[in-house]
Amino acid sequence: MRTRKLVVAVLIFFLHSGAQAQQKERSVLLPSSEANAVARFYSWTVPGRINGSWQPTKMDIESLERNLSQVSNLRATNWNSEIHINHPEEYFRQYVAVLSAGKKLIFVNAFCEDIKNSSPSPDWRNHLEIIADGGTCVWHALYDPFTGKFSGLEINGRA
Repeated sequence: MRTRKLVVAVLIFFLHSGAQAQQKERSVLLPSSEANAVARFYSWTVPGRINGSWQPTKMDIESLERNLSQVSNLRATNWNSEIHINHPEEYFRQYVAVLSAGKKLIFVNAFCEDIKNSSPSPDWRNHLEIIADGGTCVWHALYDPFTGKFSGLEINGRA
């Protein structure tokens, strides 16, 4: 009986650890060079001109992750108010630290599994994924690490 309890405890531990590891695999901080891609493809999302990048700390990224649920409460600027992003933590997320008018922001590029046929491209951890259309399967937002707030939610259109 004692052995069975130990086996169950070990299984629960590994399942919990695996779930946490899988969650962490869904997000990545992209290299600062990707700020150029954000400026080129998503300039309308960032208020002001993107004029550089910066290096966020581990605490900045952890804060973003802790506050990610705020995205569910944002209204998309390009959709009617009834459309929301439920469970933003379930999306693949790319983070790019950008400077806009001297302000440090983190651009979030997010896409769901369905849009990428159950897994993102092999290079998603190095380069910004540019996805046209997709509806609520693709969204972008800004995170301000100074205030701990998200803003500027944009949801892709549908083909």
